[in-house]
Amino acid sequence: MRRRWKAACGALLLVIAALFGELVPAAAQADPAPAPAPVAKDFSKPAVVILGYGLLPDGSMRMILRRRVLTGLVVAQMYPQAPIIVTGGNPQNGVTEAAQMRRMLMLLGVPDSRIIVEDRANSTVQNAQFSVPLAKQAGTSGIILVTSSTHQDRADGDFVDAGANLLATLSYPDGNPTLDVTQFARDALSPFTNFG
Repeated sequence: MRRRWKAACGALLLVIAALFGELVPAAAQADPAPAPAPVAKDFSKPAVVILGYGLLPDGSMRMILRRRVLTGLVVAQMYPQAPIIVTGGNPQNGVTEAAQMRRMLMLLGVPDSRIIVEDRANSTVQNAQFSVPLAKQAGTSGIILVTSSTHQDRADGDFVDAGANLLATLSYPDGNPTLDVTQFARDALSPFTNFG
């Protein structure tokens, strides 16, 4: 009799443990934490930031920099309310990267009043540190970054580290064609991707 009693108590405990085990997860699942809402990107007034590239010794622009400016111009035409920030120091023959980019944009019909010149930066980190405050002072909703494909990952990281609301990045292919295809796909998706 004693054995039956112990077996019955043991079975009862197992049933209670099994029921309790099933009730606890059900209760935990009854009120799941709400999923965070997706962050919408605000393209109402972006700043188009074009990153510089080293000039030739005579102060003229290398082809990579010309391509960045043309790519930035395409983006700026899509957002006529956007200021254009050209960033780059590193003078050659008395002229900075930013000054050359400004000159090219003006030759292509962009009004000088729309261009913000940042001509102190000597690195990508400084491009970000000096351009992000300029974009904020201009009352923009975030930054659309323009660079080259081999430079994009580093530039994205530096701008996010500097506190940029990075809306998208557009990069001109300048490296290995296989990498450029991958980078093009990333560019196409960047307006829908969170960087930080």
